[in-house]
Amino acid sequence: MIENVEKKINEYFNLKDVSKRNKILKELVFDYPKNAKDFFYKAFKKERYLDMKLTAVRGYAFYSSEDEVEILMSKLLDLLKKRPEHTPYNYQEYEIMRSKFLMPYLLEKYNYQCFKNFNKQLEKQYNDMPDVFKNIFSCDEFGNSYQIRDMKEVKESLKRFFDSNNG
Repeated sequence: MIENVEKKINEYFNLKDVSKRNKILKELVFDYPKNAKDFFYKAFKKERYLDMKLTAVRGYAFYSSEDEVEILMSKLLDLLKKRPEHTPYNYQEYEIMRSKFLMPYLLEKYNYQCFKNFNKQLEKQYNDMPDVFKNIFSCDEFGNSYQIRDMKEVKESLKRFFDSNNG
């Protein structure tokens, strides 16, 4: 149980450091403090990274109806569909969203159609990427990342990919 939830929430909204905000967001997702629905809604609005928005949705879903969650997921789906235009190899966000911590959890816990639709699009975009960008890392059920492939091998394969596509 997080002590002084209000202090944590205020700290979250005052932080510029994304990694520190992400840490607080995850803490609150697991703590489910009383009356945090508004916090998760505002966190969804504040964040620009899709994985952090989806983390906020995970917290929001605990307090909200399927219809309320669907509104946020519709916005998130629109953002996801636009990602390849500017970030064609968006493996970092995709891997986090595909990890046990987010989509599999949401699908198992809530099984909402909006989560199924989002997951279908996420998988499509993930599968559309070249293999070199896949299965680099993932996250456990607590949102802690871990390497799947050796970082040296990843760096070499990415270098080969970009060298062959720029030359």
